[in-house]
Amino acid sequence: MGAFGLWTYANNFARSAKALPPAVERFEPVGYYLICHALELALKAFLSLEGTKLIDLAGGAYGHDLSKLLAAADTQGLSRYCDLTDEHRLEIIKATTYYAGKVFEYPAMGEALGAYPHLPILSTLASATDVLIAGLKEPCMNIEA
Repeated sequence: MGAFGLWTYANNFARSAKALPPAVERFEPVGYYLICHALELALKAFLSLEGTKLIDLAGGAYGHDLSKLLAAADTQGLSRYCDLTDEHRLEIIKATTYYAGKVFEYPAMGEALGAYPHLPILSTLASATDVLIAGLKEPCMNIEA
């Protein structure tokens, strides 16, 4: 699949999230899941672009941990292509517990009873995804040319 394939999937998940109707409730998991999955795939696209093997991206040290993926991407020079703000980074880190814990995929009673106290701001996550997808488009398309 490589960087281009991962980028393509990230772009498709992000576009699907944008096609959802506006949320009616404070917590509607589908949009969060789609955006976080797009973030995961975009960060993995960058790491693949930088030479990380797909087998290592599929599990191992990263798994679905957005914080670890972001830290690794930062270490490898993500800022050459994408200018994520401090707000973007904070919301990605906040999303990690929910996303890696599959709270956006399956009901989590503890979180629901606590009214999702650390829920990230979806619009900020979507903005971060847009920055990643736009910044990585050219390098991911050209790597396999």
